[in-house]
Amino acid sequence: MYLGVFDLNQRLEQTRKMLREKQHLKKLIEEDIQELEKDVQALEAMTNKEKYATSGQR
Repeated sequence: MYLGVFDLNQRLEQTRKMLREKQHLKKLIEEDIQELEKDVQALEAMTNKEKYATSGQR
C-alpha cells in the first residue's frame, strides 16, 4: 500500500512540474505572438505609407 501512495505522490509531483513548464512555454509563445502582431502592424503601416507616396507621384 505504501508503495502505491509513493508512486501516486511521485506522479503528482511530475505532473505539477510538467504543468509549470507548459504554462511557462505558453507564456513565451503568447509573448512571441504579440511581438509578431506588432511587427505585422508596423510592416502594414510602412506599406500603406509607400502606397500613398508612390500613388502621388503618378
